[in-house]
Parts: sequence; C-alpha cells; structure tokens
Amino acid sequence: MISRIFLPLFILLITEVTPVSAQTNVSDQLKSIPVNFSSYAGSYLTDLTHHQGFTSLNNLNTTGDVLKKWELSFSIRMGLGLSTEMVKPNFSDNFILTGPAPGLFSTVKPGNLVFRFLDEGTGTPLVNPFTGENLGFSLPLFPGIGTNIGFSPSVMPVFNLGVGFGTEVSVGVLPGALKLATKGISNSFSLSQDIMAAFAVRHDVLNWVPQLHDKKFFLTVGFNYSMVNIGIEVGPDLIGNIDAPSTDKIQVTNNLTWISYKSSNLGFEAVLTKKFGILDLSLFSSLNSSAYKVGSEGGIDITIAKDFYSSLEQGSDSYSLSPLLDVNKKINQFIYGLAVQFNLGRFNLALKAAPFSNGQFYAFGLGYKILKE
Repeated sequence: MISRIFLPLFILLITEVTPVSAQTNVSDQLKSIPVNFSSYAGSYLTDLTHHQGFTSLNNLNTTGDVLKKWELSFSIRMGLGLSTEMVKPNFSDNFILTGPAPGLFSTVKPGNLVFRFLDEGTGTPLVNPFTGENLGFSLPLFPGIGTNIGFSPSVMPVFNLGVGFGTEVSVGVLPGALKLATKGISNSFSLSQDIMAAFAVRHDVLNWVPQLHDKKFFLTVGFNYSMVNIGIEVGPDLIGNIDAPSTDKIQVTNNLTWISYKSSNLGFEAVLTKKFGILDLSLFSSLNSSAYKVGSEGGIDITIAKDFYSSLEQGSDSYSLSPLLDVNKKINQFIYGLAVQFNLGRFNLALKAAPFSNGQFYAFGLGYKILKE
C-alpha cells in the first residue's frame, strides 16, 4: 500500500523539479538575465544620466551679451545637476530582489538580484529536491559611492569667439579628467578612456533692434551640442562572486571586463539679458534632448547539469550571456532660471541656477577675454 502511494508521488516530484522538463525552457529563461540586469543598471545610473545632458549643455553661456567680431575669451565652466529622482527597475517573474537595490549615490549596502528557474506551466520556482533550495543563483548588485543625493557634474574649458553680426561660437573639450579624478578610488574599476566635448552657436536677435540694443538689452537664441564618452575596465570584484547554492549542479562565472557609457545631447537655449554697469542679469530657458547608452563586454558563463541526479562532470549544458548590459534611454528636459555675470575688465565671474522636477541645476564660470575689440 505504501509503495503504491510513494511511487506516484516520487514520479510527480521528478516531473515538477527537473530543470529540463517540457515545462522549462532553460535557454529562454537564461536569456532574460541581460534584459533584467540592464533594467537594474539603468535604474542604478538614473541620478547621473537623466540630468547629465543638460548639465553639459547649460553651463556654456551665462549672458546674452555676445562677443564682438574676432573677440576671443577662455573660461572654465562647471555645471552640476542635483537630483533626488528614484526609478525602480521592473523585473520579470524569474527575478526577486533580496535587500535594497542601491543607486550610484546610495549609502545603503546592496542586496542581491536572485534568478530563479520557473516551471512555465505553473509559474512556480523549481527547487532542488535534495536541499529544498530554489534552482538558480544570485547576482550581486553594484555598490553605491556613499552619498544621499545624486549629482551630474560637468567641468570643461571653453573658448568663445565672436564672428560678427551678433553671432558667437563656443567650443569646449576635456579629455582624461575623469580618469585623473577617479585614480586610486577603487580596485573594482579603472577608467581607460574618457572625453567630454561641447559646441554651441548663438545669435543676439536684438543686434538688429538698435532701440533696445543701445539700452543694453540682449536676447540670444542658439543651439548647444555636447557628448560624453567613458570606457571603464572592470575588476573581478565590481559585481563579485555570483552565488549558486547547488555548486555541483550549477556553476556561474563572472567574466564582465568592460563597461562603456556614451551620451549625446542637443539643446536649444534663449537668454534675455539686461546690463547694469558691470553686472549682466539674465533670464534663460532651455529645451534639451539627451540620448545615452550603457554597454558592456564580457558577461557571465553558466554551466548546468543535465538533471538533478547527476553532477556537472556527468553531463552539462553551457551558456554564455554577453553583453550583460545594454541600456538605451532618451530624456527630454525643459528648464528655466536665472544667471548673473560680473564683468571686471578682461575677467568675468558667472553664476547660473535653475529648478527642475526632482532637483536643481547650478553652474559656475570664470572667464578671461584673451582678445578684445
């Protein structure tokens, strides 16, 4: 009697837990890992990426008073976007989050993103019948750098040249600064390449309205373009060891070697200025569109025993998931604010500020006019 009851139960157990059953497509479920990890990475970088574009774009100009023909100035422009934005990643059913999912600027200790094989017929996790553990493994999450507020910085040397007819062009480029700033911070990564660049053209519309121009009113309109390109060599401890409880059944190896970040930003800006002696007081508005991409080289290699009743050595299937990160986002942002510039002979000192949803933008500039009219 006992054997007649036990045998069907044993067969049912095997049917429910075997990872290669007809109810479980191992390959397709593993392919969901890069998509879900990319969702997490996009959320992790939100504070940096969502506002980095307009930070680079809007620190170039702090007055509507353009340079006269063949006047040339050099300045150091620093922009900073402060953000409290939080975007929670959406994970598919194969994933659960244990512990917190930190952002780049978080102070919390990160948890783990746990991948589980599911019975596609019932939607329930598959378990190891010998240990009761879910069949799967956990992916450690990136650590935060230990601040409670996110920031999107931009620092750039800028040359401005007046070309006549109320028109001015600006060019800025800064290679290698981030690499220098992050040197020695962590063994988990090192920047192998980085460059920031920006270009702008603007025109003073009131140059054609002498009645207002003579009263020291200026209204410039123009476009700005900026780009950021960063390449990061990744150490083995950035993600750390990937935990697979049933190590004789599943083996997971972290082979992530490279992470790249690229952004391309276009903005249209209008600046209305009234000059009061040495002071330029301005109102500005800016419409910005940014596209950014996070990618990676290398990924994770996974080896899975063909069934629960044999070890890896007795038969296995191997899978390589690369790239692990593939994040593509587009952000549109409208901001408006105030700017002041103090003109002290050839030198100028400028400040710029604007509120936006979930944060603020600030810019500081120190300039020197190399060539005067």
